[in-house]
Amino acid sequence: MIKKISKSEVKPIESSCGLLRELYKSKDLSISHNIVSEKPRKHLHKKMEEIYYIEKGRGKAEIDGELIDVKKGDIVLIPKNTWHCLKKIGREPLEVLVINSPKYNPIDVILEE
Repeated sequence: MIKKISKSEVKPIESSCGLLRELYKSKDLSISHNIVSEKPRKHLHKKMEEIYYIEKGRGKAEIDGELIDVKKGDIVLIPKNTWHCLKKIGREPLEVLVINSPKYNPIDVILEE
């Protein structure tokens, strides 16, 4: 069965990075659209690995203490058990497609204190 999903049809939830809309999920994978907030929180995942695809805007990704500039079209790989945070730079929103494996689970978000 073919199914079409629109971002506007999915209710956003607050996440450690901003507003997250889970567009797709199966047992082993999820795909979300995230609009990075003004005050994202550094965190890690014990079970999930993530891939960020930057759809819009510019930012700085901090991954295990290393800072990298990110912009539209960039892909950022984040292994599990890795402290990370994505921050917006400038006025334009920072929008990110996030792929999680296994699927996104808010219980697996461990915030830095």
